Amino acid sequence: MAATHPNHRPIESLPAELRDPKVPDHVRGWIGDVVGSAVVAATRLDGASSVALHRIDFADGTSLVLRRYVWRGYVEAEPEAPAREVDALLHAHSHGLLVPEVLASDVTGELVGDDVPLVLMTMLEGSPIAVPDLAQLAETAASIHSVDAKGLGHEYFPWYEDEMVKPPPLTTRPRMWERAIELWRSGLPDHRPTFIHRDFHPGNLLWASGELSGIVDWSAACRGPTGCDIAHCRANLRDLADTATADRFVDTYASLTGDELDPFWILAGHLEHDHAHWTSDRLSHDEPDLERALRQLVDHVPTG
Repeated sequence: MAATHPNHRPIESLPAELRDPKVPDHVRGWIGDVVGSAVVAATRLDGASSVALHRIDFADGTSLVLRRYVWRGYVEAEPEAPAREVDALLHAHSHGLLVPEVLASDVTGELVGDDVPLVLMTMLEGSPIAVPDLAQLAETAASIHSVDAKGLGHEYFPWYEDEMVKPPPLTTRPRMWERAIELWRSGLPDHRPTFIHRDFHPGNLLWASGELSGIVDWSAACRGPTGCDIAHCRANLRDLADTATADRFVDTYASLTGDELDPFWILAGHLEHDHAHWTSDRLSHDEPDLERALRQLVDHVPTG
């Protein structure tokens, strides 16, 4: 039995458009015309919670990966995401990063004719590992951050800034959240903008025979602060393993690059969610970590 993908989400937790996505005949036809070989199968791939992800098999025996932006809510919230993904993949590929190669795209859906953006790309070998070797994980992050992002055309911005103006409704510590939100909105710490993945975590890395074989899901990539990537990966490692493992990753990256993680980015990572994310279980899991980051930023943390 195959291991569960680190990005796996229960079907019932996904938007309706992503619960049982199909690749329509007109899309298959468009792809076949572009590639020059008929599509014989489209198999849903696990691990995507914002787009529909399929392996496309062709009559000539080759396979590609198709990402379709069928979730309208995501496209409305992030209208630049399809073009940003293409631009980021081209930029990353041109700088030698192990990423899929874009073979065709329709970032508006107008060419295909259904107004659903799509990106067709090469299929890389390998599978994600929930908790990979931390040194290799840190080296991968550093390899992305070593790329100059000048001219990329996409800049970092906080997620859910419009919604996170008040504490999550279920929290019992609203004053702590208010202080955290105040610091989050007061401005970014000094940083050197560079190429960032923006959704860097183990579920978006592929490994084959113990070696990195690919970095995928570039729809959020931009020019921005490296701390955003490191804190995001740390948050995922806390969920996939534990806080000690997550902090070892942070320390490993700092030892490798000399860049210490500003606790602002841990705080920011907790705040960049909508209120629906903050269930009682999630609050119980994350509030102690938020308090820890807040204590590193200020002398006094409100108790309530």
